[in-house]
Amino acid sequence: MKKTIKKLTAVALAIVIAANLFTSAFAVLRGDVILDSKVNSMDALYILRYSVGLETEIDKKVADVNGDGQINSLDALGVLRISVGIDKGGEVEEDEEISAPSSAAEIVEMYNNAINKVVNDKAGYTKQRTTTIQEMNGGALLKIQLVKDMINEFLGVGTTEFTNHKGSSKHLLTASLTSEDIKSAHCEKTGQNYTVTLNLKDGSSSANAVSKKDSSALARCGLVTGKVADPQYDYLSSGCVYESISDVKDVSVKSIKAANTNVKIVAVIDAQGKLISLTASYDWTVEMESIKYTVVSVKQADGKAHTAVVVSDFKW
Repeated sequence: MKKTIKKLTAVALAIVIAANLFTSAFAVLRGDVILDSKVNSMDALYILRYSVGLETEIDKKVADVNGDGQINSLDALGVLRISVGIDKGGEVEEDEEISAPSSAAEIVEMYNNAINKVVNDKAGYTKQRTTTIQEMNGGALLKIQLVKDMINEFLGVGTTEFTNHKGSSKHLLTASLTSEDIKSAHCEKTGQNYTVTLNLKDGSSSANAVSKKDSSALARCGLVTGKVADPQYDYLSSGCVYESISDVKDVSVKSIKAANTNVKIVAVIDAQGKLISLTASYDWTVEMESIKYTVVSVKQADGKAHTAVVVSDFKW
């Protein structure tokens, strides 16, 4: 019964909006997203549905009641306040521009929403990831070609391309960054698009036989990570590498520590909140203690690398 009521509500909203598209094209009341010349709970409901992905079309100029460049529950609340006379409403001018968000929290929310929309809507896209080794120290172990090949495979060294077909969701994860994860955040509006630039805080991870820890914001930005090292993953935590090494016959490691620095993300987002392009890059280091392969062992091995990820060619 609840599902039926939800479906009927959605259909009713769609019918109201479609019918009112044929009304006057003159000034619209701020918050009147269903275009019935009223600002009430029906508009608030539609804004809430849009904010969680249940609706895909909305006039952002009309829906952005508080003018922060985002469409969310705060706008729905603003509509309700207008509807009961607590706040004063007004008309949205045809040429009115929505300014880019300025606070770190607002910019991060815009970014998270754009990434999550890709995942929830199962948009198509292409992704290219390039990882280059800048330094590697492992003594006698690195003289064994099999070991070098295994390391390159674990870390996804080289350039790898992925295609995420529309209707699937494999090569990006949902994002859950907060302002606490950010060194700096900037958003610039150019035409109808927004360019979000995030510099994330440095992160670290560690793993051994009894514990695995990860404080990296990279793990929450939408790039792909997993439980074991795999070429399709964009970010490898210490725990991820530790589990992979533990699964290889005749190989053992006592502990692993990793760190990521210079993490920069640039996302271009359109006026509907859809991602146009995404680039991410970071430097990382890894230290391993007491590594052994068959009869060859070293007390310590370490390395430095750089990873860059480009996601583009979105199909909605």
